[in-house]
Amino acid sequence: MALKCPQCGSHRIVPVGQYDKFIYWGLGGTVAVGAAGFFLPLLWFLLPIWWLGCLLFYVKRPLAACEECHHQWNPRQRQRMVGPV
Repeated sequence: MALKCPQCGSHRIVPVGQYDKFIYWGLGGTVAVGAAGFFLPLLWFLLPIWWLGCLLFYVKRPLAACEECHHQWNPRQRQRMVGPV
């Protein structure tokens, strides 16, 4: 089954990343683990693991975008039908 844009019905779909979540989680976790690392320096070893986890989530969970109308959506969520069926 080919993926179609829920807004215009086009089949010209490309995956796009979730940049905002990648930045918020990556930076937030880095600040939290880095601050905790001042009290327990062994926690600094968790930073590369945290970064890798954020990067894998970013790569494995892309959003979909239509090249025709530039609409973005999450293809894993069920889309609500709009208009006559």
